[in-house]
Amino acid sequence: MNDWRELKLMTKALGDVARLTIVYHLARHNDVTVTDLTAMLSISQPLVSWHLRKLRRAGLVETRRAGRQVYCSLNLQRFHLCLQWLENLGDPAMVVEAPLAGAALIEADAAIQD
Repeated sequence: MNDWRELKLMTKALGDVARLTIVYHLARHNDVTVTDLTAMLSISQPLVSWHLRKLRRAGLVETRRAGRQVYCSLNLQRFHLCLQWLENLGDPAMVVEAPLAGAALIEADAAIQD
């Protein structure tokens, strides 16, 4: 059950073009400042920070502060785990945790908060 919650959290975080673009840039650079991401995406700094917060809550992005700058990096291990779980869902040879059904499915989905 926990794997399903984690996968939902990660896929929801990746379910936005701006956040996918952030992941794209972070995958190609070791550390990127929020200021640099703002320039790369041509959107406001508060909006970049909002998107980063979603990715950070899902464990996909890590941040560190150095003076006034905030540096961001992609948590590659967590990102690859998400990809592996998604791949396992589509592979009939792989056994994954049994999916829920009915009321238990609705209750579990409602319990997952962003």
